[in-house]
Amino acid sequence: MQGLPELTIGRWLVAWIPIFLVLVLMMGLRMSGGKSGAVSWVASLLIGAYFFGGDLKLLASGTVKGLWTTVWVLYIIWGAMTLYNVVDVTGSFKVIASTFTRLTHGNKLLQLLVLGWAFPSFIQGVCGFGVPVAVSAPLLVGLGFDPILAVVTALIGHSWAVTFGSLGSSYSVLVRLTDLDPTRLATFGALFLGVACVMVGFSIAHYYGGWRAMKESVPAVLWLGLSMGAMLNIMCNFVTPYVASFTAGMVGLLVGGLVVTKLKAYRPKDGIPLQEAGTEPFGFHRAFSAYYLLIGVVFVVYLIPPLKNWLNTLWEIGMPYPETKTVFGYTNKAVKTYAGIKMFTAPGTLIFASALLAYLYYRMVKLWPQGGGKTVLNKSLRQAIGATLTVMTMSMMAVVMMETGMTSYLANGMAKYFGAAYAIASPFIGVLGAFMTGSNTNSNILFTGLQREVATLLSISPFVILGLQTAGGAIGNMFCPMNVALGTGVTNTVGREGECLKATTLYTIVQCLVIGALAWLMLYMLFPGMK
Repeated sequence: MQGLPELTIGRWLVAWIPIFLVLVLMMGLRMSGGKSGAVSWVASLLIGAYFFGGDLKLLASGTVKGLWTTVWVLYIIWGAMTLYNVVDVTGSFKVIASTFTRLTHGNKLLQLLVLGWAFPSFIQGVCGFGVPVAVSAPLLVGLGFDPILAVVTALIGHSWAVTFGSLGSSYSVLVRLTDLDPTRLATFGALFLGVACVMVGFSIAHYYGGWRAMKESVPAVLWLGLSMGAMLNIMCNFVTPYVASFTAGMVGLLVGGLVVTKLKAYRPKDGIPLQEAGTEPFGFHRAFSAYYLLIGVVFVVYLIPPLKNWLNTLWEIGMPYPETKTVFGYTNKAVKTYAGIKMFTAPGTLIFASALLAYLYYRMVKLWPQGGGKTVLNKSLRQAIGATLTVMTMSMMAVVMMETGMTSYLANGMAKYFGAAYAIASPFIGVLGAFMTGSNTNSNILFTGLQREVATLLSISPFVILGLQTAGGAIGNMFCPMNVALGTGVTNTVGREGECLKATTLYTIVQCLVIGALAWLMLYMLFPGMK
């Protein structure tokens, strides 16, 4: 543990305090995310200074870096709020809700599974960076779902697709930071995430209606989960991992629309009449056009490499930071541009561009109401203010913990204290990285080296352990305070982040335990000696 203090159980437990404070204050005492984050940030400063040797320069640098990373998240939140309000002010959500009610025979569970699982998985395939939550959560609210249910569903629904989403950005880190066979790295990551995919469907059903809803969801979850999980594994093993989540999400939407909604189990019972097609004031495609535009803009920018590369060169904003070092020698290297934002390809820019195009389209087809622009602006500003404080304080705490070495210290402690049961603990290290950074990509950057080193020391397959790392980082996206704040921000439920975290805790733990246990069986029972 170069640059870190000697690993002791006492210091290791102290390093957990900021995280425990977040969870206890938000989930136990129901304190707002902003207040909880502020308390935890102060705790991280004190612990970083007294137990990990951070000086004033390092702590200030970490705080300012945390504030800067906030800009990226808030840019997405503000854009998503604007897009939602542009759609809402035209009355399009009434049409969307009416259409989906008819297509799903009024079955709310089916609507959640298709729009809260398959749809965000599809968006995650290309864009990611919180956009699936920012888009699908308010869409579900527009369909009449409770806002917290909408946020939790979107958080759970997109998580399994994160590693091979964003055109494989998280997976590419594993490839770049190791000299291991890329195909085998993808194989084990896809295997564990395929299992997680099915569990995601049952998790959404359970949160919606408990065991009864889980029983009702079995046909839909098996059709959607097995088809998406199978496509993910096929793409990773035989085609290319970089579009695996995208193709899996597309298959999910097709299976959801063409197969699941037509299953006998979900047809209306007792002759209950449903609204017939054509009774909406205008067509579904016109109402849904803002989301078509979003998908189109994202695809054009992200799936045409020459265009994306050119746009990346046009404008990048960020600040330089000097090297900082703790008294133990934990070093944060100097950077010319820390967490630079490439403005023309940033997700926030793409969402704002889509909102503008949607506004122009709605005006063209005469759906835009008089005074609509002022309404959208006022509503978006009111919604944005509350979300900002939560994201700022959580980011400050997370970066201070990383800069002082506390996050690495926690992971090293997990590696030391779990021993032969390390496979079960491994995905939780991925979760830790996602919890702290809001990103599976950053989680992989933080812990790929550590996870591989532990695999070598324990003489177990690094492919399995790194598959657990990235699968845990993906699952951890549903448990990340910054993603939760994004969801509550776009659904106007700021201050209720603790409810969302409390809801996703169970599903995060269960999914990680299942894939960890599967890996342990593979390593020690089914294929001992596997490399």
